[in-house]
Amino acid sequence: MPEFKQNLYDSSLKALTEAGVPTEIAVAASKVVAKDEAGLPEFGRTAQDQEDVKEAMRHYWAGQPDIKEGQK
Repeated sequence: MPEFKQNLYDSSLKALTEAGVPTEIAVAASKVVAKDEAGLPEFGRTAQDQEDVKEAMRHYWAGQPDIKEGQK
C-alpha cells in the first residue's frame, strides 16, 4: 500500500481550493496526489484516481485567466 504523504495532500488541497476547485473535488484529487508513487506507470493511479485528478484540473484550468500572446 502506498505511503500517504500528508504534506502533499495539504499543499494540493490548499492550491486547488484557492484556485476555485470545489472542495469535494479538491479533496478527492489531493488524496490521489498524496499516495502517488513516482516509479510506477501513471504514478500507480487507478482509472478512478486518474478521473478524479482530471476533474480537478478541469475546474482548475477553467478558473485561470487566459494567457495573452507574449506572456507565454
